[in-house]
Amino acid sequence: MLKAMAKDAGFLKHKRITNHSVRKLLVQKLRTANIPPTETMAITGHKNVQSITNYSNISVEQQQKCSVQ
Repeated sequence: MLKAMAKDAGFLKHKRITNHSVRKLLVQKLRTANIPPTETMAITGHKNVQSITNYSNISVEQQQKCSVQ
């Protein structure tokens, strides 16, 4: 069902779309938008903060900001 939804939405540019990759992308987008971890957990269904920390990576933009400071 996820692949059909992605195709309908025009998101099949990526090589592989899985439930895991979509969930990880969502956590990263929420983190970039400065959504608090507790709200992210409520949206994604994670049970603890460590779970979302494992999913979230620093974006290229955030890395660049850190290197400039």
